[in-house]
Amino acid sequence: MPWSGIWFEHGAGEGGPRDPDMFEGLVRPVAYPYVHSFIEAETQRLLETKDPGYVRSDGERHGVYYSLAHSGGQTGIDQQGCHILQWLFENFDPAGRNDLSRRFSEIPVVIHATAPQYAAAMGNALTLLRFLGAAEDQAIAKMVICPWTARLGDSLLAARDYESRVLEFLHGDIFYPENVTLFDVLSRQDLKAHRALAPCCETQIGFISPLLDWIDECWPQSPEQAQELEAKLRNSLGDEAFYLRKAHRSSRADSSPRTAELRDLATRYSLTQSEPS
Repeated sequence: MPWSGIWFEHGAGEGGPRDPDMFEGLVRPVAYPYVHSFIEAETQRLLETKDPGYVRSDGERHGVYYSLAHSGGQTGIDQQGCHILQWLFENFDPAGRNDLSRRFSEIPVVIHATAPQYAAAMGNALTLLRFLGAAEDQAIAKMVICPWTARLGDSLLAARDYESRVLEFLHGDIFYPENVTLFDVLSRQDLKAHRALAPCCETQIGFISPLLDWIDECWPQSPEQAQELEAKLRNSLGDEAFYLRKAHRSSRADSSPRTAELRDLATRYSLTQSEPS
């Protein structure tokens, strides 16, 4: 099955360092250079499309994957890839009932950020979101860190290297087996070696730092301990998501009419959240 990418990448323009025209096997993706355009488009697509894990192109059915950079090519903190994670945390529901969060978690993700610390921050955050926000019996799509780095300054070689690794990832089983747990994924070396958040990520998703510290300090030694700790983490992250939504409510009141329209759309598809005790 062919795959169509949905990217956050400011360097994917024509002739840019990550121009998808250099690919041989991957279908040209939909590339968003700005965080706000990615969030607006994906809010609508995830909530209004019957099956957002697939798209049709020229009459052919394609699977969808995400490929996310961290750098937005601009100085604003809310223009970086970690702001996409903040948007997802705002839609986190510990009961797994939020349609946007649930559907996003069923689509495989490639993180192509080049700096290990930024890639790990996004990977750790996505892992918490996917496993703690999953509904019962929900399939959870895999996430892979695949840095897109120029080799000897050769953009074409770098693009082909990225393409080869992404195709290998997508042609395998894109969902985690049922016996894989949150802690199995968080024990990956590429995630565990870079738990500390960069200042940019700290401003957007800083609340995951104490959760990751908690996990590392109280690493479960049995399935029973894992289940107990996961339940506590889920409730804690649910509280953080509630306060995150509350903190942004006033600023969003001054947002553009289009953003307000999409926010109302998300609200119609999500269950009302009660304030934590």
